[in-house]
Amino acid sequence: MYELIRKTLIIVLCLMLSKMLHLNVSVYVVLFAIVVATTSFSKHLTHLLQRLMPSVAAAVGAVFVNQLFADHPFIIWTCCIVYFDHVRRHADNNLRIRMATLPLFMIIFITTYSNSSGYILAIPNIIRDVVLSAFLAALVASLVNHLMPVKAQPPKPVVVPQPVYGTDRLKMLILVGGGLAFIMINEVTSAVFCLVPLITSAMQPTHAHMKQHAIEKILAQVGGCSLAVIASLIYSGTEVDVYTYFVVSFLLVYLILYWSHYSEAGDRAIHADALMGFLIPYQLYVAKNGNDFGLHSIALRAVELIIALLIIYALAHWLNRLGQRNNVGPQPE
Repeated sequence: MYELIRKTLIIVLCLMLSKMLHLNVSVYVVLFAIVVATTSFSKHLTHLLQRLMPSVAAAVGAVFVNQLFADHPFIIWTCCIVYFDHVRRHADNNLRIRMATLPLFMIIFITTYSNSSGYILAIPNIIRDVVLSAFLAALVASLVNHLMPVKAQPPKPVVVPQPVYGTDRLKMLILVGGGLAFIMINEVTSAVFCLVPLITSAMQPTHAHMKQHAIEKILAQVGGCSLAVIASLIYSGTEVDVYTYFVVSFLLVYLILYWSHYSEAGDRAIHADALMGFLIPYQLYVAKNGNDFGLHSIALRAVELIIALLIIYALAHWLNRLGQRNNVGPQPE
């Protein structure tokens, strides 16, 4: 219970900061808070910043590339593809795959918004807010970890080797590269987050794991959107009450962390991913001014996620059937 309260405080305090500071991309304060709260147990600010540095560096590098080739979107896309292949080639175990996900998304996010006519002028403010969000999340985590020192020794992560073959790299390029090209061409900035399940699905070791991963993502992400809808209906106009917002947010985050900690081993990944699936729409769309209480935006996010994940599931199912057929081969007479 002590550890759950400590993690909940880090996340909720950053959630409150993201609401009160009114940053251009305030959601990154919450995103970085989830990362440091669930994967880092240090109380030193430098260690916490080191955990977030790859993501910030990826965003800064993406801004540099997009500014350098601003008039040549195809060159930008090609640079992204080359980097995606480089990352996939070296992500040969579960820890490297997990650490590569957020920096890859940062590159996709910056590239998408830099090539959007509606957001290109906001890129300097966006990158400023990304850097500030990383510093704020690390500062809050350091403060909470000083006030509530980590008592339980963090478990040592189990390294599971996952050899990378040419087909794995090709699948990464087709799924993630194709998704990035589609969003860049059509400027569908609202669907940029749908590329996160594309990244994680493309890094699954087998097609069967890819199918299972798509199912788990649907349960976690769409379930998180459903929980955000319930939270929005609970507030129903009382969003301006900061005390109410803090208490409800604390209870909801603690509940999800509790489910994740005490769930069965097979369901733990779903509950852990549900924290991200809930907090992102909760921060973005709940407690906003408007007559629909953010329900339209949450529903749009859920529909876009379902479409992307069903495409992944169908592709994985087809590849799995094709692989089984090739393995059987012709029967001897």
